[in-house]
Amino acid sequence: MFATPQYSFGPFVFDTRSRVLYRGTRLVGLPPKAAETLSLLLANAGAVMEKTALLDAAWAGRSVGESSLTRTISILRAVLGDDETSEGYIDTISKRGYRFSAHVTRSADPAADTGNSVSIAVLPFSCFNGGQEQEYFSDGLTEEITAQLYKRGDGWLRVMARTSCMAFRDTQKRIGVIGRELGVSYMLEGSVRGYGSRMRIAAQLIRAGDEMHVWAENYERRIGDALRLQCIVAGEIAHEVQSRLAAQEVDLL
Repeated sequence: MFATPQYSFGPFVFDTRSRVLYRGTRLVGLPPKAAETLSLLLANAGAVMEKTALLDAAWAGRSVGESSLTRTISILRAVLGDDETSEGYIDTISKRGYRFSAHVTRSADPAADTGNSVSIAVLPFSCFNGGQEQEYFSDGLTEEITAQLYKRGDGWLRVMARTSCMAFRDTQKRIGVIGRELGVSYMLEGSVRGYGSRMRIAAQLIRAGDEMHVWAENYERRIGDALRLQCIVAGEIAHEVQSRLAAQEVDLL
């Protein structure tokens, strides 16, 4: 897979792979056609995009009127805080189309995978109850999952170092922001809860680009040998994550 570009302009960053717009660290919602139109305008920044070209590309050849494009441009201007009557991001070129006039910086997406590899970070599992022993168990589980994923990766899976991920313990940052900071495309997070003699472990695999779940599962086990329990559950989680990531990447090829 090849790295996809990100476009930066003003306070915004647009990720073309996931069609996601950020204002600083905040995710900005865009309807699909608005995201597609913005991607086309950014890819041709400074040049006039004819209305017919925008309609054909964004609506995939469907027969729609210019009013659909006009509404989409209005949505983009509202989101960007653009005012057609003043200097802004999107210019109207009379009887022709539109031009993205602001300065745009194009860069490779740091969270995109290169070559045939996929990248993932295992965030510290949260400990919702229990004492220090359960916190030790949670940290050990995080470390074991990281090691299992690396061993099973066989060259195509790049796994972020545990110490780099530990900096995000108890963070309130969004998954998309963490993914961009670590430069990975997938994130595994989870939690550990103790109930008497039983333990419940939750794990969730999330795509960093659009913050959507790819997989989630709960594991409820009787507490016995903590080290053995860590190894068994970590192995099961690593197996599922590896399988899901492989399927996701095949679908994207």
